[in-house]
Amino acid sequence: MTRAVEKASSFGIETTDNGAHGYGHVPHLGPHAWFHYTFPPLGAESIDELDKRLRRRVPDPYRGLLMKTNGLHLFSGALSLYGLRRDYSRRLSIVEPFDLGDPNVHERPRAADPNWFIFAFYDADGSAGYIDPSDGRTYRANRNMTQPRLNQWPSLDAFLRDEVRRLTDHFDDRGRRLDPSRPTTPDN
Repeated sequence: MTRAVEKASSFGIETTDNGAHGYGHVPHLGPHAWFHYTFPPLGAESIDELDKRLRRRVPDPYRGLLMKTNGLHLFSGALSLYGLRRDYSRRLSIVEPFDLGDPNVHERPRAADPNWFIFAFYDADGSAGYIDPSDGRTYRANRNMTQPRLNQWPSLDAFLRDEVRRLTDHFDDRGRRLDPSRPTTPDN
């Protein structure tokens, strides 16, 4: 992931008022569009707050990620990872991750096993990434979770590594999609 962010840095970097970092200005998508966003890491107190909001403990692999970045928006939002959202204003100078409470509490799909931890979504079709604590694997499910095992990875790290590598091949060196007809979701 670091390499993809560094590569995008070559076409611009922005830091928002709340400390989010935009990498790779993509004006072909909009005047304020960025290829990747990372968010300030969370400390232990913030993760404890998140545990309370979610009414469950955030799985250790995702806790580790949140201590590095509080969610991600990658490849112009093709893949986004949720985090702790504190600001719902519409100010352009504030950029926040999507809230982990939405898929895990407020808008949880009925078909989702109560133990699954939903942490990501694909913009193209709304499919979700989740961690199954029973086996520690990461999976992709369809939007309503009725097809829970479209893809699988042995870990969160493997998911991130593989998906960043795969999505990198969809874009040129300025953040433009090479083939807009080619889906940005993994093959089933």
